[in-house]
Amino acid sequence: MKTVLVTGGNRGIGFEICRQLDDLGYQVILGTRNLQKGEKAAASLGKNVVVRQLDVTDEKSMLNLFTFTKNKFGIVDVLINNAGIGASHDGEENTLLAKAKNLLAKDFPGAWEVARQVKPLFQNAGIVARAEGAKNISLAAVKHVMETNFYGAWRMIQIFMPLLQKSRSGRIINISSGMGELKSLSGVYPGYSLSKTSLNALTIMLSNELGETGIKINAICPGWVKTDMGGPGAPRTVSQGADTAVWLATEKEIPSGKFFRDRKEINW
Repeated sequence: MKTVLVTGGNRGIGFEICRQLDDLGYQVILGTRNLQKGEKAAASLGKNVVVRQLDVTDEKSMLNLFTFTKNKFGIVDVLINNAGIGASHDGEENTLLAKAKNLLAKDFPGAWEVARQVKPLFQNAGIVARAEGAKNISLAAVKHVMETNFYGAWRMIQIFMPLLQKSRSGRIINISSGMGELKSLSGVYPGYSLSKTSLNALTIMLSNELGETGIKINAICPGWVKTDMGGPGAPRTVSQGADTAVWLATEKEIPSGKFFRDRKEINW
């Protein structure tokens, strides 16, 4: 039975990846920043799913998971770097929405609840982000997103490399985004986009570096999915969003150093 470690596995695409791999009979380690939320989410899954606390911005948390995994399983066959934060953490829209909340609460009691429900629609359309762009965004906000989406994945790869090397077919799957495609870069959600572009570059770099080890690494774009991050207006289900990652984790023969969407290679 192969062992798969999924970061950010308590909800959304990460949880669906865990569910599908569980159904296929894999040993799954579900990493979750909040252990209680992770255990609650995993209650519907099988006995081969183990829930462990994991914060990819906290090296101690990652090392604790490494020690557990080494002692319990001795190997990681597949590492899926799914944990990430969205563009809503860039800070642009939060600042403006906070101001709007104060005005609404003062002049129109009860109106904020309506505005809060509409918030995802504006986020998904990129309206607020376009008002800010790369020329104005707080670099502290960019660093905040990079810490999770880019450095978090890089840390996981470095820390768990000894266990990946024990596998006969070690694999690393980075959950990226089409917003990180070089040809598509603009001022829309600059922190998030840059974090995914960087993750793509790391995927290429490590593919070249790990070629002789047999470990294969790829990035995927799940598309715009109905999750807390994607919002209710997204056209794709979590099952569709998780499919390519599960395919790369389970397919007998796969390439390395590629970018995929819907099981098809796309340009960087």
